[in-house]
Amino acid sequence: MHREWCPDCGDEMLFSGTQSAGYAQYFCQNCRYRHDVYVGEPAVEASAPDEQVTATADRS
Repeated sequence: MHREWCPDCGDEMLFSGTQSAGYAQYFCQNCRYRHDVYVGEPAVEASAPDEQVTATADRS
């Protein structure tokens, strides 16, 4: 992981792991506070479908 600095005091934070949601967890020993930093892939924006799909009921 890359290095991160505390936004509150400016000290380098310790990497403490990742979450499945794409966040890296860092801990500031000076402030005694955990900071989560998003490191995952950005969500893909929904695009318009290429084809129009029509649902029909099977009445057999």
